[in-house]
Amino acid sequence: MELPHGLGFTSLQAALILALKLMRYAMIALEFVGDMVIYFARTIWYFLTGKLNYFLTSRQMSALGVNSIPLAMLVMGFVGATVSYLLAEELGKRGASAYVGGILLLALLRELIPLLTGVVLAGKAGAAITSEIGSMRITSQIDALRALSTDPHWFLTAPRVFALLVMSPVVGVFAGFAGFLAGYYMAFHKIGLSYAAYTANIAYPFVKLSDFRGCLVKLLIFGAVVAIVGCFMGYQVKRGAEDVGRAVTNSVVLSIVLIFGLDLLLLPVLF
Repeated sequence: MELPHGLGFTSLQAALILALKLMRYAMIALEFVGDMVIYFARTIWYFLTGKLNYFLTSRQMSALGVNSIPLAMLVMGFVGATVSYLLAEELGKRGASAYVGGILLLALLRELIPLLTGVVLAGKAGAAITSEIGSMRITSQIDALRALSTDPHWFLTAPRVFALLVMSPVVGVFAGFAGFLAGYYMAFHKIGLSYAAYTANIAYPFVKLSDFRGCLVKLLIFGAVVAIVGCFMGYQVKRGAEDVGRAVTNSVVLSIVLIFGLDLLLLPVLF
């Protein structure tokens, strides 16, 4: 049978190779999603059945959550001051400087707090999770846990996932206060806006209760994503220190990409 004009074995081979690569990437994606669901489901199961190791969880809450608060506050302070500077400059020209605080708080709740808190947790907590589990993987400590009839997911995954699930809103609250207060400081020095005027139009017409609820939901989801991706990438380490470094990089990058992608998907649902 003759092939269509211009379609030779080279083109067929290229199409076949492309199809195989797409199938391979699809399988990797499905495996990743399946592992994430399993990690999260096991964590919730351990919590509901009372099998969660609360001592290990409390240690991870301190190491991953509390230690991330200063960095999150610093980042959000810079961002809040920058946004407030731009708002004060533009709204001040139009005689609407009293709306600076309300617009800034709306931007913080809907986007800046959950996004930047997630990014900070990905760079600090997610990287720490991947490097720790990856190091245990290459030194056969995880195999030793299995030899001692200890489930690695109970000992390693569940405490970290639950810790970030609980602590991500706490980190977000501190970061939000820092961003809002830094915004007031900048508005005061830029256009002399008083604190009473800065907070006068927060409740109406800008900020609603649904904005706080949406911010909380995003923080919970992003915290869980960071922890699960960090654990998943740590378990993928197979060789030496170079593989650990690569896994840490992939963990941070993938977490940030997922955070921004999920933020886009959640925006029309929550607001």
